[in-house]
Amino acid sequence: MMLNLPNRPWLDELSSSFAMIGFNIVLIEFWLSGRVKSLSRILGVDWVLQVHQLFARTALVFLLLHPFMYTLPSQPIWMTSSSHQDFLGLTLTSGLTGMLSLFALICLVGLAIMRKSSDLSYEAWRLSHVILAIIIAGVGFFHTIDAGRYAQEDWMKSYWQFMLGLALVSLAWTYIVKPLVQNKNAHEVTSIKQVSLKIWELVIKHSKEKKINYQGGQFAWLKIGSSSPMPENPFSISSYSRQDSSEISFLIKDVGDFTHQISQLQVGQKIFIDAPYGNFGAEALSVEHDQLVMIAGGVGIAPMISVLRQIERDQDPKVLAKKILLIYGNRVAEQAVNLKEMIHLESFRNLEVVQLVSEPSKDWQGLTGVLDATTLEKILNTHQINVKSAQFMICGPAEMIDSVEISLDQFGAPLGNIDSEKFQYDFGKKNPKNKRSVISTLLGTAALLAAAIYGALH
Repeated sequence: MMLNLPNRPWLDELSSSFAMIGFNIVLIEFWLSGRVKSLSRILGVDWVLQVHQLFARTALVFLLLHPFMYTLPSQPIWMTSSSHQDFLGLTLTSGLTGMLSLFALICLVGLAIMRKSSDLSYEAWRLSHVILAIIIAGVGFFHTIDAGRYAQEDWMKSYWQFMLGLALVSLAWTYIVKPLVQNKNAHEVTSIKQVSLKIWELVIKHSKEKKINYQGGQFAWLKIGSSSPMPENPFSISSYSRQDSSEISFLIKDVGDFTHQISQLQVGQKIFIDAPYGNFGAEALSVEHDQLVMIAGGVGIAPMISVLRQIERDQDPKVLAKKILLIYGNRVAEQAVNLKEMIHLESFRNLEVVQLVSEPSKDWQGLTGVLDATTLEKILNTHQINVKSAQFMICGPAEMIDSVEISLDQFGAPLGNIDSEKFQYDFGKKNPKNKRSVISTLLGTAALLAAAIYGALH
């Protein structure tokens, strides 16, 4: 749509384009937080969260450049027209709101990047993330409407109102509507027992026997005691969806405040669940690949058990006929759950289990060491795995996943055959998935930059 506005220097136009692109990304980011079930199921939560994190940095770059590119001066106090060709439409109020919104965005991105290395708890970080996001959206909207040259047009003002509305709807859905719905759909603990060193099996069921349909490998958000928006944490489901029961089980490692609370639960206590999310393991349930390699570290065995249980339930002869290799690593043998108690191993025609311990006891007779390239290659060769055609599933500590992905890339495994889920991303690690994500983001950013330059020149 052509606007009847006075001409400005092209750098000023480019600055406005940067601001509009950056703020659009910010508002779209509300829907890329991993809490939209359809997105996480179709695209995978790993992809959604990586896009969310990387494009937040793109938005920050555009918005940081925006105020420093203007060549026109701010308008005098006595002048109120924001479209005057010789001045910017910037007042004291709009200037302060712009700086506040930008400062909040810097804090949000910085805290996200530093979360793993900081002492901030997950719950505190998540609360700060939500508060900062609200400040960025609300104050940034005011700055856009007050100072934006094109936002003075009624249609553009309506557009920004619509985009802000969508962002706030996503927040309201996650932190108001869903907790209210969950309060009417409470689950209760039917069993809580320790199944290995620091790992507990939690079994819950809907208080009214209402069933949740899910696929093996998906995960859920859990809350204890109250359906209030926070705190809640994601955990992989270890059971399979059943028509005759509403029970859902999880394997949870006692490593922090929230997980310790779970280990202290009593039968009959209320627990609230938001599920299912993700599509981890979807390829494992297909018949496209005749070899499936599952690589689990510690409690990362939970979604593997879920997938195997579903394969056993479905009794698809083609899937059951697959050669399945489960590589299960732990620090000490006592941390490993008893797979024979979790899965009917005899139901599978070609299932092989390899257990690996990095700190073995004197009586340990299995493989020892860490899952580095040498050990992984030896295991795959011993079990006659065709690396270039097999499907791989990886779950466990982020460092282990990075290491395995790098090794598989070196062995020639196609990236499309590697399915992993870790929720935490260190884009400084040069594993193949990180490279793909960063390159895709750079290409997307370059396309946005080209569009901004083209718009400024025309």
